[in-house]
Amino acid sequence: MDQELFKTCNERMNTADVVYMTTMRDGYPCTRAMLNMRNRDQYPDHQHLYADHIEDLMTYVVTNTGSKKRKDIERDPRVCLYFCHPGEFFGVSLVGDLEIVDDMEVKRAVWADNLAQYFPTGKPEDEDYTLLRLFPREVSGWNCGHKFAFEIPS
Repeated sequence: MDQELFKTCNERMNTADVVYMTTMRDGYPCTRAMLNMRNRDQYPDHQHLYADHIEDLMTYVVTNTGSKKRKDIERDPRVCLYFCHPGEFFGVSLVGDLEIVDDMEVKRAVWADNLAQYFPTGKPEDEDYTLLRLFPREVSGWNCGHKFAFEIPS
């Protein structure tokens, strides 16, 4: 695998404003914009979480426990996360099984102050705070006029 491509994917994932998540609902894809927990400007204290994941592109996303997204994932964990920079002709699609993270130490590490507005207690211990993690198995995208695709061994 081209190390430059991994570096480019990580750089662009770490600077995209949002990440788009697609789940399956009643047999149809359902896409929505999510907070990009990898964005280094929005979450500067999170960069250490991804330092050991340059080559597996692991990514966290956050949702509410009572959300339709969570229910979709419980029924079918197969998802696609899409990071893009439209003006720069870059997009990367991560496909795999999203997992629900129950480890409170990890949930606290990913928590950020701006998340408080979305959860009743405003704390990472909130029962409505669901942390999701993706270790993608397939990656594809577009980088300045060039398509790319590869699998990540598990």
